Amino acid sequence: MSESLLHAFKGADLYFAESKHISVEAAEEDQTEEEESLLNSFDVDDREAAGTLRFSTTNTAGGEDNVKKKKPKHSNNQLASSLQAASEGVVIGTTLSDYQRYWNQFKEFCVTIDKAQVASEIDNLFPNLPAEFPTWIALWIMDK
Repeated sequence: MSESLLHAFKGADLYFAESKHISVEAAEEDQTEEEESLLNSFDVDDREAAGTLRFSTTNTAGGEDNVKKKKPKHSNNQLASSLQAASEGVVIGTTLSDYQRYWNQFKEFCVTIDKAQVASEIDNLFPNLPAEFPTWIALWIMDK
């Protein structure tokens, strides 16, 4: 065997040794799952090409009629008061200055991605924030 061919198989013996502990049944089950996944992807591709692909917003096979609306365990007022109680003492002097610093950084970022000419324009967007505003925030976080 040539040297280059041996180099191509370097490490193969390690994979063979590790595979000794995998049962044939487990490999067959994995293969079956892979085949099902592949066939399902073909079905999705075909339905998308035909324009009939629809996404369900429910987790039940029976559709939306079988979805029971759960009664909340607590009222909104209870939750709001619990949040307020949990937040007491959390907001301190430096917290507010940190929030202002982050807001200013975000506004400058919006200028760099051409969403505003100057940072102060971002303040003027409130209360009519553009629909893509959450995306700007996500981009800013990812950029940090």
